[in-house]
Amino acid sequence: MSELESYFSAAFAGGIRVCILGVGTELCHDDAAGLYLIERLAERLKVPVGEATGRLLLVSGGPAPENFSGTIREFQPDLLVVVDAAFLELPTGSIQLLPEERAAGLSFSTHMLPLPMLLSYLKLACNCQTCLVGIQPATTEQGIGMSPRAQEGAELLASILEKALA
Repeated sequence: MSELESYFSAAFAGGIRVCILGVGTELCHDDAAGLYLIERLAERLKVPVGEATGRLLLVSGGPAPENFSGTIREFQPDLLVVVDAAFLELPTGSIQLLPEERAAGLSFSTHMLPLPMLLSYLKLACNCQTCLVGIQPATTEQGIGMSPRAQEGAELLASILEKALA
């Protein structure tokens, strides 16, 4: 079992309420990794995006995830998992669990509100734990379509999260 599998299996134990928030923009190639993850996870779990189903809420936050803070607050998750493209200095498609303090130094510049501010706000507003997961992009320059390796990374993360939620 990988480090990520172990982490999420333990984190999701006990029937906690989980919100998974994908952020990014489809207009900047691999910056769409978080959005793609939400789409794939919704298909795998057969749950709607943006609607709470039992203990799970999937949110496709786009480039302004703060617009969904009300939905997340209403759901009152025990754990908020945020997934975004992040320059990790690893091969494209690599996935890494990141400490919150690293969010400020990563390439989250495509978002309206700085991600560290959003995480701090939601942590306080929901009294929840937060978790940040980065997927290494090949590029986040303007353009449509993700690289195959970034898609593979998002698919792998969807598989890990699906198993942990089962």
